[in-house]
Amino acid sequence: MIDATSKTNRFLEAIEKYAEQQRSEMRAEIEEFREEQLAAANEEGTEAAFKFIQEQKQEFKSSLAKEHARNETQKKRELFEKREKMAESVFEEAEKRLVDFTHTHNYQEYMMMSARAIKEKLGGRRGVAHISPNDKEMSSMIAKIIPGGEVVLDDSIRIGGISCVCSELSIVIDDTLDTKLDERKRLFVEHSGLMVE
Repeated sequence: MIDATSKTNRFLEAIEKYAEQQRSEMRAEIEEFREEQLAAANEEGTEAAFKFIQEQKQEFKSSLAKEHARNETQKKRELFEKREKMAESVFEEAEKRLVDFTHTHNYQEYMMMSARAIKEKLGGRRGVAHISPNDKEMSSMIAKIIPGGEVVLDDSIRIGGISCVCSELSIVIDDTLDTKLDERKRLFVEHSGLMVE
């Protein structure tokens, strides 16, 4: 992740440097154009020529500003798309690793710890535990821990973990890996600058 962040930072610095170079060149061109036109107006010495130059200069500036705004918007869009693809790649890899984790002995321990934590939050009230169909071999162990002992196989849980519904408290305790990954994605997007400004 540090390597990806470093690459992203270098990429952003390169884009900023390129944008500043383009702005400097545009300013220099505008200034050069302005000086040439003012010198011509002074040589001709006519008010009409000066007025014409001012109009042309204003049109040129306006045109240049519009073009610059279009280019900047396009560059931001391209940068956003590249950052978004990088983020998708990172979270696809994270999801694969979580799926791999669900096939280890440590995952069973994780599920039992999760069930005990949910039991504590329920405070003795009955709950209905929802687990992935891939975890059905653990359903009897989970049923022994969760008050009420009801376990439902839930296709909406793609990766794993437990979600528990308690009607008495009108709550859902979601300790699924799916939700934890989605929350990490949300925080990443909020704090990583993956937005076009």
